[in-house]
Amino acid sequence: MADEPKQNGNEDSVPEAAPEKSAPESAPAAKSDAPAPAKAAADTPAPEKAAPPPEPEPEPEPEPEPHPVAVAVSAQFGDKADDEGEDQCGTPIFRVGADDLIEVMTWARDGELNLNYLSSVTAIDYTVREPRFDVVYHLYSVGDSHRLTVKCGCPDGDGVPTMVDVWPAADWLERETYDLYGIEFLGHPDLRRIFLSEDWEGYPLRKDYPLEGPNLELLTRQQAAFRGGQFDRIRGEGEITEQEREMAGPGVVGALWEPEPPAEETDESESSDSAQD
Repeated sequence: MADEPKQNGNEDSVPEAAPEKSAPESAPAAKSDAPAPAKAAADTPAPEKAAPPPEPEPEPEPEPEPHPVAVAVSAQFGDKADDEGEDQCGTPIFRVGADDLIEVMTWARDGELNLNYLSSVTAIDYTVREPRFDVVYHLYSVGDSHRLTVKCGCPDGDGVPTMVDVWPAADWLERETYDLYGIEFLGHPDLRRIFLSEDWEGYPLRKDYPLEGPNLELLTRQQAAFRGGQFDRIRGEGEITEQEREMAGPGVVGALWEPEPPAEETDESESSDSAQD
């Protein structure tokens, strides 16, 4: 009988075979499907954006209240005074006919507006319009600090009533307008030129007035200062230097002045030969 193998502590122990590990199941390879989410997102319709709420319509601005001076003039005269709005400073402007001018101006001074100061009288030349001129009056109330502008049309060759009896200050103001525009102020006590000489030709602030002026031989003091202080005639006995001539550009009186031609120079040799002969 075969001897059974003995097992003792001196014998090498045979390790038990380790149980075979089952091969791990191969995990499916991770695939990078980057386009897939994008495709899915593309296939999915995007939610519609909510339309913005409509903007509220702006409230209409309230109409400005009419100027109290304009209200007073319109209530007093109606169609006799045409409202032409306001200027840039907010002063009401009214147009009045020549026949109603004294009535309107007297009421403006003595009535509720108390326009007791005539600050200026001037004119506007429209040249081709009929009536050609507008005579413009600027009125002011010293106590109430409000203003009014009154315009009156005036055809060329006609006139408008004087305001000297309403405002004595109109005396020189109307003379100035007459002097520069040639507008007659009917009934003026002393209507004559105030700046220019009585023999002056034309009215310088008219738009058809020549730039050179009709009185070519006379210099004003301003033109004299421009020419270095010479206040004399530019023709006849007066003289003008070359520098002054160069300074005189187009539209200046000096540009029309022509110097005398220089004297012809004779040859000295010819004169000496003729003397010897």
